[in-house]
Amino acid sequence: MIDFSTALYLGLTHPARQLGCYPALTTGTPASLAAAPLARVLAAQAAGLQGCEAGMAAPSTLHLAIDVFDKLARTHALIADESIYPIMRWGLERVMGMGVPVAWFRHADLADLSRHVRQRWGGRPPAIITDATRREGAPVQLARYLKLARKHGGVVVVDHSQVLGVLGEQPSLLMPWGRGGGGALRHAGLGANEPILLLASWSKAFGAPLATLCGPLTLISDLAREGPTQSHCSSASEAALRAGLNALALNRQHGGRLRQNLWQALRRLQQGLRRLARSVLPDLRLSRQPHPMQHLCLATAARTQALHSGLRELGIRTALLRQRDGRYAVAVIVRADHPASEIDALLRAMATVASRLPAVSDQASAGGRFFLEEREHV
Repeated sequence: MIDFSTALYLGLTHPARQLGCYPALTTGTPASLAAAPLARVLAAQAAGLQGCEAGMAAPSTLHLAIDVFDKLARTHALIADESIYPIMRWGLERVMGMGVPVAWFRHADLADLSRHVRQRWGGRPPAIITDATRREGAPVQLARYLKLARKHGGVVVVDHSQVLGVLGEQPSLLMPWGRGGGGALRHAGLGANEPILLLASWSKAFGAPLATLCGPLTLISDLAREGPTQSHCSSASEAALRAGLNALALNRQHGGRLRQNLWQALRRLQQGLRRLARSVLPDLRLSRQPHPMQHLCLATAARTQALHSGLRELGIRTALLRQRDGRYAVAVIVRADHPASEIDALLRAMATVASRLPAVSDQASAGGRFFLEEREHV
């Protein structure tokens, strides 16, 4: 089975032989009382990579979302993108259940966000909450979010799990993702003293089951000392922390080459998908965005579902995602360790499955070619 369903973008897996031996898996002590020694090391290196003043580590993004929103709910007006990733939404739903109001702005819509910020919310500064990318993978306009937050004394909270390890500093025509893999702040060319909190899972590009929160020293220090999960949960496990440090070492040594491999595999896939859209799958919606996770949609839910199941029958594993509007998308996730032969096998399988898909209804086909290229959302 050829696998295009896992989000290990750089192909890092951290087998036990790379991590060494350790005396205990967990300290059993609340993180705020005594963080695991390696947690401090990883947090400092994570902050340096991402261009921030300070960092902290936790077992998951949910732990950190609970800590961040518990604190900001007491001092800020929470204003969130309506399409934020579910785990961030769960953190917000917790404080909503405690009676804290949360405003939602239309996805990546700066005008709607500005309208919410101007409402003032009892004089509280805004906490603008967003993912690092729009729905189709393009980076959000982080500098404009930051300008709006600074104008009103606020902060921006960014879930950049999908870009950490992929995007980096100094993007150019030759290197659109930039260098280093430091993520959203580096890619936007913003400084370490900005009021931005970067929350990221390391289970994507870096392949380590933990999460980090990086940002201003004062705010990170308060969260590390007073966050609910920091007070009631242990640090990330020793194995996870060692995997995180191993990921950082591999990123320093081989990250540039791995991102180049990933870029080439992605471009090969996108070029092949365009050929399919011009021939056997004219209703295929494509994304122009160079993100490792590509969402493929056909004209009807039945055709999209049949594409997913047909690929699986031919030995190609993808992920079937239910969209907010009730449609479905086939997620094809490209990794740095995907050889050209596997990309080509996927494209051949899609061409084979195309002739077996349910027919497009007369109503759906009335508009001719459906989605040949997905435009940017804003």
